[in-house]
Amino acid sequence: MQKTAISAGGVIVKKDGDLYSILLLRDTRFPEWYFAKGHIEPGETLEQAALREVGEEAGLHQLKIHSLLGSYERFVEKANELKTIHYFLMSPTQEEMPTSPDNNHVELKWFPLEDLPVMYLPEQKDVVEKNLVKIKSSLSTNT
Repeated sequence: MQKTAISAGGVIVKKDGDLYSILLLRDTRFPEWYFAKGHIEPGETLEQAALREVGEEAGLHQLKIHSLLGSYERFVEKANELKTIHYFLMSPTQEEMPTSPDNNHVELKWFPLEDLPVMYLPEQKDVVEKNLVKIKSSLSTNT
């Protein structure tokens, strides 16, 4: 029988003048980049799960959620589950140094919003490309 799973994650973007940058993570043993995301714990809202996962994976805790950018479904064969992932636009509210407290194989790096590297999950590049106007307008008016 096929299982289902729900995850949430953060698309972390900061604005510096006219430049928008997005924070991505990468396991240093692989070339592709990704957003911090993970399963929802019992009793958590989607937003709480997204903030917790970003805290655990990227070491950022002072974040503002602006909006939901999109939800994607995909079948994960090795787990035999249909996974739904909800991606939230977030921005830092204070200067924090992104770090990966739980994994020394993870590299974190800011990239220009419109020049993303190769992403591990195509949906993650898609969520940014489909929401470029929304991302920029959210950060221009709500920082």
